[in-house]
Amino acid sequence: MSPETAISIRNLSKEYYRAEKSSPFSRKANKGTGFLAVNNISLDIKKGEIVCITGHNGSGKSTLLKMIAEVTQPTAGEIEIDGKVASILEIGIGFQPEISGYENIFLSGAMYGLKKSEIEKKIDKIIDMFGFPEFINTPVKYYSSGMYMRLAFSIIVNIEADIYLFDEVTSVGDTEFRTKVTREISRLKSNNATILVVTHTPALFSRISDKFIIFDKGRISVSKSIDVPNNIGKVNALPHFSEDHLANLKEIHDDTISFDITDICLKTSAIDLERIFDEKMEICATVNYDIDKSVLMLMTINDMLGNIIASSSIEIKTGSATSKEITFEIPSGYLKPSTISLGFEILNSEKKSLISYPNIISTPNDNKDKWSGYIDLPIRASEK
Repeated sequence: MSPETAISIRNLSKEYYRAEKSSPFSRKANKGTGFLAVNNISLDIKKGEIVCITGHNGSGKSTLLKMIAEVTQPTAGEIEIDGKVASILEIGIGFQPEISGYENIFLSGAMYGLKKSEIEKKIDKIIDMFGFPEFINTPVKYYSSGMYMRLAFSIIVNIEADIYLFDEVTSVGDTEFRTKVTREISRLKSNNATILVVTHTPALFSRISDKFIIFDKGRISVSKSIDVPNNIGKVNALPHFSEDHLANLKEIHDDTISFDITDICLKTSAIDLERIFDEKMEICATVNYDIDKSVLMLMTINDMLGNIIASSSIEIKTGSATSKEITFEIPSGYLKPSTISLGFEILNSEKKSLISYPNIISTPNDNKDKWSGYIDLPIRASEK
C-alpha cells in the first residue's frame, strides 16, 4: 500500500445466508442459500478524501463499512488500513441504553482510547453540538432516533481519528443537523482526515465530496470510483453532466426499453452559479432512444432529502432518435435560491418507472434562508 493510501481493498467479498425453514411445522431454520452482499471488489481510497457511497438498499454499502470498521469479518479478500478508525454504523450502536447521554459520552470516548481528562475538555462542545442539553442527563433509551444519531455524531467528530465512517448519518436529522453534518465533515477533511459517507441523498454531499461510488448488488457499478464533475461548486461554471457520469447514475427497471440520457446541461443568462436563480433557466437533456410505445419523460426538482419540489413532463412518441435535445424551461421568479438536485424518470402509460436517473447533483446554495422555502408562490398577507 502506498503512503498516500488510507484504505486499500483487494478482492473483498462477504457472504451471508438466507435462512429457510425446514418444514411448515418446524421452528428450526435451515442455513439456506448463500448470497454475496459484497462481491469481489477492489478499491483504493487516498488520505484526505471524502468518498460518498450510494446505491439501492441491500446493495452492500453498509456491509462494506462494517468490514472496514472490523465489526464484520470478510469471507474473502483483504483490507489494509493506515490510521485510526472512528465510525457510526447503526443508530445507538455502542451506547448503553440504561445510562444517560452524559455518561455515554465518557463510555464512548473510553472505547476509542480517550482519557477522562481528554473527554472533559471536549464535553461542552459535544453537548452543544448534540443540541439537547436539557436531555443530556436522561437515559438514552428514551431518546428519539434523531437524538441518538445527533449524540453519536457529536461524539465521533470530536474523536481524533484518521479515518471516519458514517452510515446514513443524515437519514433521521432535520435541516439544521444536516447542515451541521456537512460542515463538520468539511472540517475533518481540512485536518486531512479520510471520510467515507454512505447515503441515499448524494446531492447533500455534492459540494464537499471528492469521489462518488455507486454500489449495485454487491459490486461497484463502474470499474472505478466516480469523480464528482469538475464544475460542481465552482463559481463561474454552470452544471454540466457528461455521458459517463449519467451512465453511472442510470437505474434500469425494465430492460426491454432502449432509452439513454447522454448529456444534461443548464442554460441561463446568469454569468455564475450565485445568480442562476435570478434568471430564466433551461435544463437541456440530450437523449437517444428506440421505443415501440410512447413514454413520458419526467423531470423533477428535488430538495436535499430527495423530496420533489416541482416537476414537469413531456411525451416522447414511438420511434427512434439520436442526440435529440429535450428542454425544460423554468421561468425567472419562481424558484428561490436553494440547494437542489435534479431527477429524471422514463414512465410508461401507466406511470410505471422504466428508467430513472435519481439525485443528479446540482448546485448547492449556502446562503439559503431556512424560512424562505423553495418556490415563490403569489401568497398575500393582510390584516383587518
